[in-house]
Amino acid sequence: MALFHHAKPSHAMVIRPVYEHNLEKEFAIIRKVAVSYRCVAIDTEFPGLVYRTASHPRFLSPEQRYALVKANVDSLKLIQLGLTLSNMNNGDAITWEFNFRGFDPKIDAQDPESVEFLESNGIDFLKNYTQGVDRERFAELFWSSGLLTKFNRTWITFHGTYDLAFLIKMLSHDGLPDNMRKFLYRVTCYFGFDVFDVKHLSKSCNGLYGSLENVAKILNIDRIAGQAHQAGSDSLLISDVYKKMQKIFFKNGIEWRHTSILCGIQEL
Repeated sequence: MALFHHAKPSHAMVIRPVYEHNLEKEFAIIRKVAVSYRCVAIDTEFPGLVYRTASHPRFLSPEQRYALVKANVDSLKLIQLGLTLSNMNNGDAITWEFNFRGFDPKIDAQDPESVEFLESNGIDFLKNYTQGVDRERFAELFWSSGLLTKFNRTWITFHGTYDLAFLIKMLSHDGLPDNMRKFLYRVTCYFGFDVFDVKHLSKSCNGLYGSLENVAKILNIDRIAGQAHQAGSDSLLISDVYKKMQKIFFKNGIEWRHTSILCGIQEL
């Protein structure tokens, strides 16, 4: 028996794929709706991890975990970014899937198994390489989009340290900060204090556990559009999961201890 009643969200839009040719047009739409859509869910796809540790991350200190994230993000190129804008008080959402150019599977740093997995799940590396979004132009438009006004905006991820780290890397035109304290400071400077990781939140919700797909299944939430392991579809599912978790488990708001806890880098 399912733990929760089925409630299928209604979304006005399917996923909007973004390449070089329609980048400015789509950001024009984002600028128009950014004022009224206050929840931002993000997800990224990147070519796996090239640096790992022999120990499980839980046995590393927060600084060691951050150093591992920094080493990977500084070495890798982002492939996709999913962005879903929505509100808490209705089912409307708009999702964009930005496809970036610059990653060449033949020569760039990668985990080959991860790249093969992404390709098998529909990532078109050739199309991205030839028609994808320029990262610097993306950053310029993102800064002027209205999304980075910190007041009354909530940012949502699932297991999201890498998602935030890749976005910060692009927005800063530089590698990640040297230490965790500076990284967390940059997170709050860019995104404010309402930054929630659904993976972490689920640990405080009786009956929720596991992957994004598993949490959604327990909550009886359908994937409305796209497929798993593509950034747009996953960001939309993260948004739906977060909103249902709020209605069931956090009716009185989310406690301060849950904010800005990024994938186990920092435990408060």
